[in-house]
Amino acid sequence: MRTSVVRAVLFAAIVLSPSLAAQQVDTLPRDSVATLPTIEVVGSILPPGGPGVGSGVPARTSTITNEELETWEPRLISDFIATQPGFSLYDDLGSPFKTSISTRGFYASPVVGLPQGVSVFLDGVPVNEPDAAQVNFDLLPLEHIRRVELLSGTASLLGPNSLGGSINLLTNHGGGPTRGELEVSGGSYEALSAEGSVAGSSRGWNFYAGGGYAREDGWRQVTGAEGYNGFANVGRSGGRSGFNLQVLGAKSRAETAGSLPLSIFEVQPDSNLSAQDFEDLEQLHFALSGYTGVGAGTGSARVYYRGNDAERFNVNQINDPDVRALAENRTLGGAADWRYDAPVGNGRLSLRLGAGGSANDVRVQLFAERIDPGQTTDVQSDIWDLNAYTTADYSVGRVTLSGGLRYDYVRVPFNNLLDPTRDTTSSYSRLSPKGGLSLDVGSGVSLFGSAGASFRAPAVIELACADPEEPCPLPFALGDDPPLDPVTATTLEFGTRYLGNSFALDGAVYRTWVRDDIFLFPFEEEGEPEGSTIDGFFANLGDTRREGVELGGRYFFRQGHSLYANYAYTRATFQVDGVEIFSIREEGGGENEVQSGDRFPLIPDHRVSGGALFQLPAGLSFGVDARYVGEQYLRGDEANEEEPLDSYFTADVRLGWEVGPWEVAGIVTNLFDSDHATFGTFNINQTTDEVEPFLAPAQPRQFRVILRRGFGG
Repeated sequence: MRTSVVRAVLFAAIVLSPSLAAQQVDTLPRDSVATLPTIEVVGSILPPGGPGVGSGVPARTSTITNEELETWEPRLISDFIATQPGFSLYDDLGSPFKTSISTRGFYASPVVGLPQGVSVFLDGVPVNEPDAAQVNFDLLPLEHIRRVELLSGTASLLGPNSLGGSINLLTNHGGGPTRGELEVSGGSYEALSAEGSVAGSSRGWNFYAGGGYAREDGWRQVTGAEGYNGFANVGRSGGRSGFNLQVLGAKSRAETAGSLPLSIFEVQPDSNLSAQDFEDLEQLHFALSGYTGVGAGTGSARVYYRGNDAERFNVNQINDPDVRALAENRTLGGAADWRYDAPVGNGRLSLRLGAGGSANDVRVQLFAERIDPGQTTDVQSDIWDLNAYTTADYSVGRVTLSGGLRYDYVRVPFNNLLDPTRDTTSSYSRLSPKGGLSLDVGSGVSLFGSAGASFRAPAVIELACADPEEPCPLPFALGDDPPLDPVTATTLEFGTRYLGNSFALDGAVYRTWVRDDIFLFPFEEEGEPEGSTIDGFFANLGDTRREGVELGGRYFFRQGHSLYANYAYTRATFQVDGVEIFSIREEGGGENEVQSGDRFPLIPDHRVSGGALFQLPAGLSFGVDARYVGEQYLRGDEANEEEPLDSYFTADVRLGWEVGPWEVAGIVTNLFDSDHATFGTFNINQTTDEVEPFLAPAQPRQFRVILRRGFGG
């Protein structure tokens, strides 16, 4: 029977990872280095030993296996990441295909304009888009993922946007006997999906190819989503050299619903007040990776191209024009590094040197419709960046000392194609250090501590709306404005790991000091622009802070049963006094003046998750996952003056049956049909002309049935 045991597979991955390491080579800088015989070209951000005892990793790390993903069949990878300690999910666009992730008070989100603080990679290639660093999770090839790596905390050596952590998706590369898989599923609200793949090796070549299609009618009025992708890896690998070519094409469309006034949310949560909102995305991705022996070490290199086209349409309030936005992103990048590993004195030294960069062509066009129709913005930016880094790890007995430096230079020119006389250029550079210690104290226990720094350069949309004298009637106009300072983060973290015969436990405490967070500020003078209730400008705030505790535990039974429990306490606060941040609440006479200690919106203090999987006779299995998310303030209430979102509890269950190459599974999400909101903000109710909370309702209980058939292998 195929091993599809949630959590038990993760345990096996941790225990067996030293032997599996011989099949992996990472070509992306990490916060620690380990000895690695090169066999397969991938792009890991974690050491090959994984997050096990004595791995030498001075950070909290975790992995999600392909078997776990196939067991629970999430719509997007973000859905399953949200089950991990310290991660939470919310939906501000009203579509299950457009959800946002937060971790340690930072975001990875498809929402353009939201400050991003988590970097996301596909086999080591960055997939945060260059225009606003957003992440389009619905374009990432979930059905072709074999492992997900999560690195919590400031990832100094992984580049900009790694303030709160990094997520890396490792894809299937083939190898072994030829095999294939077909899967179809269907469920509530006309949900339908189909996917297939084939993998193997022939005459020294490894190959993997697959594709998928998914669609569903949304549970809310006039919503739905559709997407499809094609994906392939092909390459050759050997003990000293190898290469791999990767191709991904994806397209998606989501009709979104947004949030609802509280008065409507309470009586008709399936309503849609912006029934024409949609987002169309297309993506093309190529990556060529290779490695070979260079002197006494191993060299690796990668070149990649990413193209992304987006069309977004937003229906706005009666007095505001609707907006059509067109965005084109083109990225050509590359990286190279060299690693050397040898005994030095009584220990072993691992040294790594690398450099990389990318050239990005960004174009954004905005069109206001219905009121003064016409083009309001046409900007172009040839963003490019360069980086260089070095890491060194020295292991003596049970102690591993780690250190590293990364230098980044980012140049962001701003070309106003409607008014070329107003072009500007901003440049940013930063040296980010990282240091740590990992100690294997014996009996399955290890300790670690680390300190590191990272930064993010302001996004194009932030730089284009940063003049307090000329605020933007967002999202209708962008211009050439004064430069903003980069956002910088410094993290101090301590943690422990325990790995026994049937029990695994890990925990960490951390504090992150952030300087120059970027927020939207209100325009409070006469003569503000017309055409939007959102008249403001982006500016650096000052000091903010994130701190917290994360705990995770897993227990495994000999019969194949498993239990897990996670807890996270997160406190994200402002550390400034008397600063007013933009909020629609001001239209109703309210203020949004933050004081030191006020909590960030949409960051729950407490989050608990737990679950179990039971292996039953005759190939049956039963699993349950449950989550509790604590109270969180609404966006627009940074001053913590209004009632927060209620805490909520939700659970999912799965029943599976596997016989031979066939597998059938039934999944129920939101088992108890919990009626709650995952997102909230403020806006004007056009019926009453009053400012009130606008909430995004969670999906009701839904059902899915999955049929899977394997071939060969």
